[in-house]
Amino acid sequence: MGRLFGVKYFDDYIVQGGFPEGSIILVAGEPGSGKTIFSATFLHNGAKLFGEKGIYVSFSETKAEFYEQMKMFGMDFETLEKENMFKFLDLVTVPPETIEKEIELIMSEIIKFRPERIVFDSITVIAQMLGKEKLRTFLHTMLGRLAKVYNSTVFLIAEKPIGEDKIGFGIEEFVVDGVLVLKSRGLGENIVRTLEVRKMRRRNIKKPEYEYAITERGIEFFDVPELKRAEFEPGWERISTGIEQLDKLLGGGIYLGSTLLLVGMTGTGKTSFALHFAVKNALEGKRIVYITFEEPIDQLLRTAQNYGFKIWEALDSGNLLLFSWIPEATTPLRIFIEIRKIIEEFHPTGIVIDSLSSLREHINERDLGKVLRYLSILAKDMKTTLYFTLTEESNGNAVPSTHASTLADIIIWLKYFLVGDKLERRLLIVKARGSNHSRKIHRYEITDSGVVIYE
Repeated sequence: MGRLFGVKYFDDYIVQGGFPEGSIILVAGEPGSGKTIFSATFLHNGAKLFGEKGIYVSFSETKAEFYEQMKMFGMDFETLEKENMFKFLDLVTVPPETIEKEIELIMSEIIKFRPERIVFDSITVIAQMLGKEKLRTFLHTMLGRLAKVYNSTVFLIAEKPIGEDKIGFGIEEFVVDGVLVLKSRGLGENIVRTLEVRKMRRRNIKKPEYEYAITERGIEFFDVPELKRAEFEPGWERISTGIEQLDKLLGGGIYLGSTLLLVGMTGTGKTSFALHFAVKNALEGKRIVYITFEEPIDQLLRTAQNYGFKIWEALDSGNLLLFSWIPEATTPLRIFIEIRKIIEEFHPTGIVIDSLSSLREHINERDLGKVLRYLSILAKDMKTTLYFTLTEESNGNAVPSTHASTLADIIIWLKYFLVGDKLERRLLIVKARGSNHSRKIHRYEITDSGVVIYE
């Protein structure tokens, strides 16, 4: 076992077993990629979770600036310093002509403090002051020996110029034990960040690149473990669709933790179906989250009121949460993180996402597929039912093939049929895993009191 980062997915799947003890790790990235936050997380988690001392040597920002910034991400280094678990060395104003003497003082301070975790921010500044040959000596002779003698793990933060792949003088990558490159790119109005594991001695790296985000809780990664699909067992609890006739057609409702996909053309009533599910279950004491990417909350409330749904009672009960998110103002990772946070804090029985069609317009199919797959895994683990709506304008005879249709345990198809000289709405349950569901096509109507389904 090595020196753990303190973020479960990172330790279990990215650098399995943690960073090798006695190693030097280069953390490189462009401005704004999160190098300081990443390195600070390594120190903070080391002290809080593993009782290991940390020291931060800064040539980039003052102690006050560092402490204030890290508090925004839930890291209280001031308290750790009072507990003698952390030390900050402020070298922002060190002139180039005194750098070698200052490095000797730094080494002396490190030897006295005996930290297991050390961060130099940044090696780029040190390199500019020392020059290429003295930098090699510093890394090999001084820092390398210190890390091995005291079994410390050292992070070297390096600035990578925008658009360039080379780091510093080029020697840094060859003399260190590991290289992590933090990258960022624009996606609409947002930033997508990825971590590349370019090198890590004594570790088996499964894949080279992982997506992460910087949130108020610090560093969070996209990927989740691959888990086996939960098997349905007789006697598992079901919840209502909110429509009594539909519950009967499904053989008793929806299994907890399953995923339902409601597919239909514009005007077939997908939002009405979803509101039935949300309001009825909330009024029965179950916690429901409704996330719309289609319309503002006021419009959703008006729709519910027009059908006589007791949505205000549901909201007042505290069992129903409504969110209106703008698809182009978010990223796949942000969506996953926000929904995961809601699940962890609110523990909902069901989550409605209305609709996937809006997301598909702003997120590519591959990224959307990852979000849906990971949400499905998380929902099954937490016994949270997912209820997706999807607009499909084609009136063909096949359900559109999407990541959602592959993952869904239940697919309900809403269609228009021309009967005589008028259009009628019809419903078909395409599949319902583990249920003896209806195989017939059923007529339904959207009335003043909501959806009515006929046998």
